[in-house]
Amino acid sequence: MRKVKFYGAISLDGYLADQNNSLNWLFKYEDKNIMEKSYQPFIKDIDTTIMGRQTYDDLMSMTNEFPYSDMTNYVLTHRSIDSNEVISINTPIERLISKLKIQSGKDIWIIGGGKIVSTLIENHLIDSLQIQITPDILGNGVKLFTKMNSHSEFKLINSQRYDQFIDLYYELKGPTA
Repeated sequence: MRKVKFYGAISLDGYLADQNNSLNWLFKYEDKNIMEKSYQPFIKDIDTTIMGRQTYDDLMSMTNEFPYSDMTNYVLTHRSIDSNEVISINTPIERLISKLKIQSGKDIWIIGGGKIVSTLIENHLIDSLQIQITPDILGNGVKLFTKMNSHSEFKLINSQRYDQFIDLYYELKGPTA
């Protein structure tokens, strides 16, 4: 069965993006080591991405070409997207994940976060979290985790330092009461 994985960087205080939904604070780091030893091994096992509309719009504001055109890409949105690169879908994330997990293929990458990641955690539908923590304190912005009404426990599998980043890899232990 396919695995559902989150991979992404956050500030020391837990933000994915700043208060303007910008990732500019993150682009000051140019660590080839983390790309070669963390991102490249991660991405080789991925053939599907899922992101929200805000993440998609933010991504497209930073580039002229969609960076994952060799994959199947879903964008959760109420509005259609005029692109051959993505499938715009207005389905609850739980239903989409349940359908995709039983299909053949490589693993599924959850890009972005907040509501999507938290919903998947609450429903025990995310298998792993690989989080790179930077030394930045943003104070405000888009949090990786939103308020959740249930408890989930993850097990630390690996941690690695790459210059100013700490790369943490966790796997879901299973539902807890």
